[in-house]
Amino acid sequence: MTRVHILGLLLAVNAAGAQDTQGLYAPAPPANSAFIRVINSSSASLNATVGGKAASAPKAGISTYMVVAQGTVVAKSGNTSVILPVSAGKFYSAVWNGKTFKLLSDMSADDRAKALLTVYNLSTAASLDLKTADGKLSVVSSVKPGESGNRAVNGITVDLAAMNGTKVLATFKGVALERGNAYAIVVTDTSSSLTVSSTAK
Repeated sequence: MTRVHILGLLLAVNAAGAQDTQGLYAPAPPANSAFIRVINSSSASLNATVGGKAASAPKAGISTYMVVAQGTVVAKSGNTSVILPVSAGKFYSAVWNGKTFKLLSDMSADDRAKALLTVYNLSTAASLDLKTADGKLSVVSSVKPGESGNRAVNGITVDLAAMNGTKVLATFKGVALERGNAYAIVVTDTSSSLTVSSTAK
């Protein structure tokens, strides 16, 4: 077989491979995109729109991130509409408290060797600490009401507890934190949740 024939075969294989993989990955969002989701801290299920896109979340629940254009987006639930500023390449959570939305900036999971854990204190507790369930190790400390805190951690399976001082507000058993993934813990006065963060295609 000549070198010309070998080169032709390689090019043909590469072209076929490229065609086969085209359908495996969703197209990258436009360069001017921001990412926003809703978190529900109210006592009822949330049905909303953000930037014209539908978003829903149960009590203490969280939606997927939605891709929106940078600038401003309108978050709407019922008769309430709030204009929220968003920047390209940034991640946000629009927190619904039953009356209005509050915008929080989120950390992006850029370190693929770590798991990103974000804790949202949507309770009235003056300070929230996320610890191992035995209380011996602090993971995320001193999260104030209406705010969030985060930490990149190694991949591990662990029991966690959200605490206010020595008072346990919520427990999460057997949490498998996988490298490259992002996790959100939401704590309200009446409920809590742990969700693997994702982006809507």
